[in-house]
Amino acid sequence: MPDENQKRLHRCFFMGHRPEKLDASPEEVRAWLEKEIDRAIADGYTTFISGCAMGVDIWAGQIVLGKKAENPALRLIAATPWPGFAARWTEEWKRQYDRLLKEADLVYTVSDHYSDDVFARRNRWMADHSRRLIAYFSGAPGGTKDTVEYARSRGLEVVVSTTGPRPKKARKAKEEEPPGAVYPENLLADVGFEILFGQDRFEGLSPDQAAGLDHAVGMLPEREQELLRLRYQEERTLQECGERFGFSRERARQILVRAVGKLRHPSRAAFIRDGYDKAELALMIKCAESIKKNLLSERKRRPMMTEEDTVKFAFQGMLGVGHMVPSEAAALERLRAEMRGLEADPDEKLTERLSPQWFRLNLRAARAKGLKEEDIAYMLCRSAEKRPLDFTRRNVYNFCVKLDGSDRMKTAAQCVLDENRLPSHSDVYREAYSPAYRVLHMDFIRLRAKRDEDPEDEDGTGTGK
Repeated sequence: MPDENQKRLHRCFFMGHRPEKLDASPEEVRAWLEKEIDRAIADGYTTFISGCAMGVDIWAGQIVLGKKAENPALRLIAATPWPGFAARWTEEWKRQYDRLLKEADLVYTVSDHYSDDVFARRNRWMADHSRRLIAYFSGAPGGTKDTVEYARSRGLEVVVSTTGPRPKKARKAKEEEPPGAVYPENLLADVGFEILFGQDRFEGLSPDQAAGLDHAVGMLPEREQELLRLRYQEERTLQECGERFGFSRERARQILVRAVGKLRHPSRAAFIRDGYDKAELALMIKCAESIKKNLLSERKRRPMMTEEDTVKFAFQGMLGVGHMVPSEAAALERLRAEMRGLEADPDEKLTERLSPQWFRLNLRAARAKGLKEEDIAYMLCRSAEKRPLDFTRRNVYNFCVKLDGSDRMKTAAQCVLDENRLPSHSDVYREAYSPAYRVLHMDFIRLRAKRDEDPEDEDGTGTGK
């Protein structure tokens, strides 16, 4: 049987705008898609992947199904983001969506719940399992453009519409014009100058404050970052902001208000007010104090902790988990192997804080609560992508030696100065407590809340940011 790489050579996927974003009629779009699908079939493509969104995705899937009646060798894969993807669509579009899934040869669902990056994950999955992309869009920034660029970077054949469909430019209503000032003044005006700077007049950010603003915005969920960029940098209307994500003008306004409110939080406002370097240093000091407090508590709870275990605790609390995750597939495989040998323990504490950024998820407790291995691996890999504070291995070493200047601690901490070594638990600790956990970012401390939240409620992530 052909392996995955051989199958990929005969697969093609589709991307494009929703109907309301195109000036071209559905008939014109379908005609162009049919022409490109016929060309792909002539070039040897037999399997087509539709992302199942309204417009180009569904139309392309319907065309493939029509041709499949004449050519049984053709196959259609429906790649849907999550089970409730079409819940808010009109009845007609839901009918077309349901029929597409019913008649597809295979339905691949990326996630069992909504998350900020679920569309990007679906798009990359399609690109990673295809050889050609057929894209019908205007070239405007957004998910389609990002996928086109990703496909090109992966060496895929990319066929982009040359007929030039362009997004409709909505007439800007007077009441929803962006603030008159330019970025970042318009954003800071909504955040509140007096809150950040203790003054009523904006005099410009220093380069370090500008870096702090970028960092503060980067701490928000991806959807909120994108909406802030659209609203304040590109000066799009609320209607246009909402259309980008498929929800109403009012919903866009609500999310923007929430995002701006988050920038007022002291943990983010400090980066804008004090600049990136000063705020980062203050946060690192606070983090080190938190690690010391949590470590002392851990020592009382687990008196068999040795110097080696102390070093590991500090290392994880400062540097996080990025160095521990070679790939998502490897993380899941290793997790499954470890979970198979564990017994569920409902009495064990589910989470243990390491620092303001990181916590441990105990796998025995996770198994008792029914957490899925796929979800834990997903959270682990997303945590590995999070940028830790600017701690170095030397910082970890100094922290441990300052905590306990004994020769045994200095010897145990030596491993962190070697870039090719990682701290590990002592044999005494392993025998006494049989540690089984994963280090995750604090964004995931509300482990199951996101499953029950409406995708359009708050930021849809359940992170509690």
